[in-house]
Amino acid sequence: MNKPSRKTLRAGSRVFFVLFLLFALGSMYFSVIYGLIGLVIGVILRMIALHGQEERSRQMQVLMDNIVIDGGEIHPAVTHSPLPTVVALATTGEIVWANSAFADITGQFAGARHMRLTELAPTFETRWLIEGKTEFPGELRMGRNAYHVFGSLVQSDAGQMMMLHFLDCTEYVQLRDAAETRRPAIAVIAIDNYEELTKNATDSEKSTILAGIDKRLFSWIKDCNAVLRKYDRDKYIFIIENAELDKLSARKFAVLQDVRDIQNHEGVIATLSIGIGKDGETLAECYQYAGLAIDMALSRGGDQAVIKNRYTFEFYGGLTEEVEKRTKVKSRVVANALSQLIRDSSQVLIMGHRNSDMDAIGAAAGMVCAARVKGKPVHVVVDREHTMAGDLIERLETLPEYKDVFISAEDAMILCDFNTLLIVVDVNRPGYVENEALLQSINKVAVIDHHRRAADYIENAVVSLHEPYASSASELVSELLQYLVPTSGILTGEAEAMLAGIYLDTKGFSMRTGVRTFEAAAYLRRAGAEASDVKHLFQSSFTQYMERQKIISSARDCGQGVIFAITDEEVDRVAAAQAADELLSIIGTRASVVAFRSGNDMAVSARASGQVNVQLLMERLGGGGNHTAAGAQLKNTTPEEADRMITEAIQGYFADQQTDKPAEQ
Repeated sequence: MNKPSRKTLRAGSRVFFVLFLLFALGSMYFSVIYGLIGLVIGVILRMIALHGQEERSRQMQVLMDNIVIDGGEIHPAVTHSPLPTVVALATTGEIVWANSAFADITGQFAGARHMRLTELAPTFETRWLIEGKTEFPGELRMGRNAYHVFGSLVQSDAGQMMMLHFLDCTEYVQLRDAAETRRPAIAVIAIDNYEELTKNATDSEKSTILAGIDKRLFSWIKDCNAVLRKYDRDKYIFIIENAELDKLSARKFAVLQDVRDIQNHEGVIATLSIGIGKDGETLAECYQYAGLAIDMALSRGGDQAVIKNRYTFEFYGGLTEEVEKRTKVKSRVVANALSQLIRDSSQVLIMGHRNSDMDAIGAAAGMVCAARVKGKPVHVVVDREHTMAGDLIERLETLPEYKDVFISAEDAMILCDFNTLLIVVDVNRPGYVENEALLQSINKVAVIDHHRRAADYIENAVVSLHEPYASSASELVSELLQYLVPTSGILTGEAEAMLAGIYLDTKGFSMRTGVRTFEAAAYLRRAGAEASDVKHLFQSSFTQYMERQKIISSARDCGQGVIFAITDEEVDRVAAAQAADELLSIIGTRASVVAFRSGNDMAVSARASGQVNVQLLMERLGGGGNHTAAGAQLKNTTPEEADRMITEAIQGYFADQQTDKPAEQ
C-alpha cells in the first residue's frame, strides 16, 4: 500500500471512523445489539481522537509561544512574528506548524497540515542544517517569489524539528539579475593578418579592405546596445552589456565568418580575433580580462572569439588552420632574455610533457646545448618508463656530454634550489608536464611551445615563447640557438635530435611546414645533422608494426570523413600514433582518432589533414594539441565509456559546425 493510502486509513483519521461506522451499521443486519455497541464505540473513539488533536495543537502552541533557543534565553512568541515561519519534521520535511504569515505567502497551508516543504519549494533540502549552518545557500524559489531562508534544528517531544524563517528577497533578486544583465563587458577586436592583407596593396585596395571589415563589424552590432570604436589601424574596442553579449555568443560570433569573405588581390583572407572580458569588479579589470582573452585568441591561431570571466575562458570559432605569420624579432628578444636567465641561475632543469616524444626530447637537447655552452649544470627531467623517445635518449646518452643528464622527477626535486631555472618545452598546460609538483616548486620558469594555448596554461612564466604557427618545439629551439650559441657548439647528436623532433611533428616535412621550418632544418644540417640517421629513429619494430595493424583493423567510419579505431588492450603509444597517421592516408579521410588502454585510463590520439580541427575535438574530452595533431587522457574510463564519449565528441564537433553555418551566411 502506498504512503497516501496508509495516511488516509491510519487510526484516528476521518476516513477510518467513517469506515468503522459503516461496518457497525452493517453488523446490525446480523445483530442489533452488537451493531449498537459498535456505533457507541465508534462515537467514543471519535471524541477521544478529536480531544487528542486539540491537545496536540495546544501543546504545539505552547511550544511556539515559549520555545527555548540560544542557550536558554526565552525569545518572544514566534506565532505573532511578521516573518513567515514554519516548523517541520527534520527527517521528512512534513509541516507540523506554520504561522499566518507563511499561510499568506503560500495560500496553500490551511487544511494541508501534513504537506511537505518540497511540495511548496522543490529545491529545498536540509543538508545545510545538518552541517550546522543557519542560512539556506542561495535563494529558495517558492512560486513566483524568492526567499532567503534562515533556520535551526529544534529538539521537542515529537522528535527533531526544524524551525524556518522566510525573508522575501524577490525585489533584490530582480534588481541583482537586472544589474548583471546590464553590466558592461569590454572587448578588444584585432585584425589577425593586417600586414599580410595590406602588403603590396594599393591605397585604394587597402581602403576597400578596411572599409569592408568596418562595414561588417558595424552591421554585426547594429541591433545591439553597444559601442564600437577603432583605436588603431588594426584594433577596435567594443563595449556591450552582458545580455547583448549572450545574444552574440548564441549566434557563435557570426562576424568571424562574415569577415572571411574579404580577401586581397593575392587571395589572403581576412580574419579577426575577439577577446572579451566580463564579470570584473571594475571596468579596468574587465579591460584586463579582455587583454588576456585577445592574447589567448592570438596564441591559439586567431580567427576566434575568447571570453574571459573571473574564473575561466570560453572559446568560439578557431576552425581554420593557422597561417605562418611570425618574425625572427621575437626569437632574438626571447633568446637574449633566456641567455640572461641561464647566466643568472645556479642550474638549469628542462622538462617536457608526460609520455615525452621526439619533439619534446629534441627541444630539450637544444636547451641542454645552450646551458652547457654557458657553463651551467643542466639536467633533463624524464620518466624513462613512459617515453616514446627511448631510442633517441639512448643515442644521446652515448655522448660524453650527456652522462647523467637525464634524471627522474624525484632526483630533480632534490637537486633544485631557489635559484634554479626550469625550462618547459613542447607543452603549456601545467597538468600535462612531466611532473606538476616540480613545476610548482620552482619560481623561475620559461616556456617554449608550439601547441595552441589551452585555458589552463602555465601562468607567470618569466620568459615565454609561444608560437602556434611553428611546426614543432624543436623548430623554435633551433631558432633560439642561432642567437644563443655558435654553430660549432652544437653536437651532431643534438642537431639530429632537434631535426627528429621537426620530422616527427611535420610527418616527414609533409604537414604544418613553412619557410621557417625549412630554414631551421637547413641550420641543423649545417650543424651536422644527417637526415639518414634521423630516419633510422623512426623505424618500427615488428611488435609495433603488428600492434599498429591490429589497431587499424578495428577502425570504423564515423561519417564526415572521420575514421575511429579503439582497442581495449594496452598498446605502444608510438604504434597508436603511427596508426592514426596511417588511417589519415585513406582516401576521403579528413581526421583519424585512435583510443587505447593506458592503465586504468584510455588514451586518445587524433590526427587531421587540415580540414578538421582536432584540437577543438580533443578539448571536448579535456585534452588539447594543435590543429592537426592532438590528444586526450580519459581518467578511470572503460573502453565502452570511451567509445561513447569519443563518438559523442565527434558528433558534437560537427553539430557545432552545422549550427554555425546558418548564422554565418
